[in-house]
Amino acid sequence: MKTKAVITFAFSLLFVLANANFDAMAAKVSKQELERMEKQVELQNKEHQKLKEQASKINKELSEVSSEMIQTAKKIQNNEDKISSMEKQLKELQQELKDAEEGFLSQDQHLIKTLSALQNLALKPTEALFVQPLSPVETIRSAILLRESVPYLEDNAANIRKKLADITNKKTQVEKQVAKITSQKHQLEQEHENMKVLVQKKSQLRNKIEIQTAQAKKKVEKLASQANDLRDLLNKLEKERQLKAKKEAEERKRLAKLRAEEERKLAEQKKREQAQRADLIKYSSDIIKDVGKAFVKAKGKLPMPARGSIVATFGEEKSKGVVNKGIIIKTRNMAQVISPFDGSVIFAGPFRGYGNMIIIEHGAGYLTLLAGLEDIDCDVGQMLLAGEPIGQMPDSRDAKLYVELRRNNQPIDPMPWYTN
Repeated sequence: MKTKAVITFAFSLLFVLANANFDAMAAKVSKQELERMEKQVELQNKEHQKLKEQASKINKELSEVSSEMIQTAKKIQNNEDKISSMEKQLKELQQELKDAEEGFLSQDQHLIKTLSALQNLALKPTEALFVQPLSPVETIRSAILLRESVPYLEDNAANIRKKLADITNKKTQVEKQVAKITSQKHQLEQEHENMKVLVQKKSQLRNKIEIQTAQAKKKVEKLASQANDLRDLLNKLEKERQLKAKKEAEERKRLAKLRAEEERKLAEQKKREQAQRADLIKYSSDIIKDVGKAFVKAKGKLPMPARGSIVATFGEEKSKGVVNKGIIIKTRNMAQVISPFDGSVIFAGPFRGYGNMIIIEHGAGYLTLLAGLEDIDCDVGQMLLAGEPIGQMPDSRDAKLYVELRRNNQPIDPMPWYTN
């Protein structure tokens, strides 16, 4: 904005100098010096414009990376749910297999011995009758008993074969389920690796645009300083002018009006660019105010920061006289944690007994506090989007995420705000 104003001002001064008669003091001002300054202004303005275009391109890439990170985080959480469900099914199959094996072992020995003995008698009834000192009536009764028992024992044998087949089938199901879980965990590991790449890429893009912005700002400040020195000199010469034509006064007035209009347009453009670079804005009261209005309207629709089961609720007494100010979610090991809504990070790091903690300001007096993370993937002052990944839980079966929602620094029940 300063650069364009300097160009306009320089042109107006050249117009005045070209139509004025300078006295002895004005003659000392070098025309070549003014031309050199004008060229520098034009060159620096072109370079600054080029940097702005590059920054716009990087901002677009940054927006695409943020969107991709949100989608990847959603995939990770869905995968975590899927693996948990598969592990639950595996436990049920293993229990069914155990029950079937125990039931079979409790009766197989008795049935097998009885079946073997009676089948031998059924296959050789004549020889068996010869060796037994029985009366003719007893012999007939034994023969009838054998004839009636053989079909029953054959049914029992078929039942045993069916149970053996069922046990074999359940073992096959268990093996297949284990293979599925192994494959799904491998896929989850790949998604975690993809997330690490995206986080690193986003960090590089943010660093690049911050460096370019700093360089452009430094050059513009230097140019503005040089232009101010020249403006001071020309103002002194202007005061010593003997003749001030009416036309020149009108021209200056017109150019001043153009400058004001140009500055207003540049200010509006700068405001739009700042809104587009929300990920790099440190803290904007206007933006956070708009976020606060949207946050209140989103009550009951917020996604949970992490997938898992709630093991402690708001207001639940955890020790005598001490109640929970938030909720606790038992997650999978290395579970993905996301921002439940847009907001600005006002704290990110370890804090006393909470471990790694993130505090997100949503505006309208609302804050979300998340604690118990292993890794943090956001910085203080960073603007977050709803669903954007901000960290990961520890690699532990006892991983628990503490979630607290505050309004005007007072804890409130977060559950009514989240969707089921």
